[in-house]
Amino acid sequence: MLPSNEVFIEHMKRLKIRKDDLIICYDHMGCFSAPRAWFTFLTFGAKNVKMLNGGLPTWKQSKLPVAVGTDSIYADLLEPDTADAFNYVKDTKKVVDMQYINNLVPKILTSKTNTHIIDARSSDRFAAAVDEPRKGLRRGCIAGSINVPYKEILDPNAIRVKSKEELVELFNSKGINITKHIISSCGSGLSACVPLLGLYRVGARNLSLYDGSWAEYGAFPEPRWGECQATRKKQELQLTIPF
Repeated sequence: MLPSNEVFIEHMKRLKIRKDDLIICYDHMGCFSAPRAWFTFLTFGAKNVKMLNGGLPTWKQSKLPVAVGTDSIYADLLEPDTADAFNYVKDTKKVVDMQYINNLVPKILTSKTNTHIIDARSSDRFAAAVDEPRKGLRRGCIAGSINVPYKEILDPNAIRVKSKEELVELFNSKGINITKHIISSCGSGLSACVPLLGLYRVGARNLSLYDGSWAEYGAFPEPRWGECQATRKKQELQLTIPF
């Protein structure tokens, strides 16, 4: 789960990452855990946070320099007179909880909201065709949600994010209107950030994370509105890139 504002600021001070710094996120797989870091910085109001598309694998493939060893990043806290550089403020609208989801689902099922819920888990898990990898969780998905497996956001090697044109085509095929409020979920709140990154790339800005995701939601019985269906009727929406 995302930390409190106080905990986040404390760690940013130790890492000496200021709110106005250029922050570039990457991981060793290409694009898996780094989107979570990227979205966390966005949530806490970082002004200039980017993703290195392709991450460390693409960096190495391009024969760019790499460092060996570790740095002592957790130094002593900076002096109080630099505190203004760390005035991160958590945007609580970017993270929703299970109560918010349960209040939203009936509105989605009756077309009384301008919000999408998407699920970044695999299609088999979404369709309740296989057991969940975590013990104690039921099969299924959030009623009214749309399946966008996170790997569909990536190239065939699951390393780089697809082009804007490919992403627009993908979201259009799933009936996702990028001008709506879009909440992403997954199994644990990690891979849900990959579709959020893809949506952000094509211009969506009203984005939120259901941080508890299926690890929380699937631990409770199916609410009274019944089982969700793995396939939903797709609406034909014309998506455009606004920039």
